[in-house]
Amino acid sequence: MTTATLTLASTFLHVTPTSANVKTGPILVTTTSALTCPDACPFKRTRNGVKGCYADGGPLAMHWQAVTLGKRGEPWADALLTLADELRRKGKGATWRHNQAGDLPGQGDEIDAAAVAALVKVNAAASAHGFTYTHKPLVGSTQADANLVAVQAANAGGFTVNASANNLAQADTLAALGGVPVVVVVPHDAPDTLATPSGRKVVVCPAQRRDDVTCASCRLCSRSDRSVIVAFRAHGASYRRAEAAAKAA
Repeated sequence: MTTATLTLASTFLHVTPTSANVKTGPILVTTTSALTCPDACPFKRTRNGVKGCYADGGPLAMHWQAVTLGKRGEPWADALLTLADELRRKGKGATWRHNQAGDLPGQGDEIDAAAVAALVKVNAAASAHGFTYTHKPLVGSTQADANLVAVQAANAGGFTVNASANNLAQADTLAALGGVPVVVVVPHDAPDTLATPSGRKVVVCPAQRRDDVTCASCRLCSRSDRSVIVAFRAHGASYRRAEAAAKAA
């Protein structure tokens, strides 16, 4: 077995048919093993236990840990069959969020392109509007170049993968790649609308601005062809670490 095959066998995916999260709204969501989280992400839990990811706190943290340990969910290939069944039940055109915690398949900074392609195929077969975010590196190395090809292919195939930027300057870099929508972390007190250093328009997530908006009703992040960058104000159990990244040059 190849390293990629072994990693995928230990990657568990949990499907929640209808989320109870007040911000996502009642849509299908998934959770993936933490081994998929890239070292490139500044919010990844470090060896000394420092936390920065919003998913590292509250009930979601406990759920994510159970998925990572293989106590909830199923191995990747089996879970895709479950996902396909649940999306069929939702009906054509359903909006769903992949990875309320976790990243795209592949250990660490690597994206398993074949596994992502299989996910895109499931989404397409259900005529669904799936979306997710990735902190996997897309620039700066041979691996990043391969990751970019996989992400661009996913977006072209109807499954929206948003590239996550740590600050506005990096958002410009990712937006310039083409074929990839971008999201960015901003300080908790950032205005509703702002701009990158190159002048690209940035809007804060509507669900963070209004209590009556959810992912289910907004769907902005599910649009791969949008012109604006979506910003998320630093939040979660350890938002100060996110703030530090957002304020970095």
